[in-house]
Amino acid sequence: MSERDINIADMQCWVVRMAQTKWNISKKDCVDLFRKYNIFDFIADCYDSLHLNSYACALADVEMLLKNRGVTV
Repeated sequence: MSERDINIADMQCWVVRMAQTKWNISKKDCVDLFRKYNIFDFIADCYDSLHLNSYACALADVEMLLKNRGVTV
């Protein structure tokens, strides 16, 4: 695994944990939601832009993406 891949995985883990806490849902439900709506891929694909801001900003982008897909969290 490259250093970049490790950094992407780190961001994915942090954003899941932050979402789980903010949305008051279980880790399993949060991971299932991320998988269903391809949020892990979104974070990986947009990592170069997302990592320039805080994880909180990344979570805000995830929330906006989900909202645009009709998901209420």
